[in-house]
Amino acid sequence: MAAKETLSELVARLNGRPELMTGLEVRYRLHLSGEGGGNFDLAISSGQATLSEAGDQPATAEVSLSAGDFVSLAGGQTSGMALFMGGRIRVEGDLGTALKLESLLRS
Repeated sequence: MAAKETLSELVARLNGRPELMTGLEVRYRLHLSGEGGGNFDLAISSGQATLSEAGDQPATAEVSLSAGDFVSLAGGQTSGMALFMGGRIRVEGDLGTALKLESLLRS
């Protein structure tokens, strides 16, 4: 499955369960390299998740990794910690917000 499809499914899942987003007001900028990658903004505001191509608005956290690693992370085949320890993921901005992304992906 491509990273964009994984993200689209995540948005649909989150919007079907707004309780998972209670109190979150964040914008994740995802830089997914390699085949099936791209630059995306995953915004969560007022209990609503949206996905768009990366824009000019500031992100709360920027996460860079390969599209394949992102799909593996979302599917539970790898963990964010394993990717970080292996130097395969880079995070800029609010680290706490970035850590929340993994739990959202697996919700």
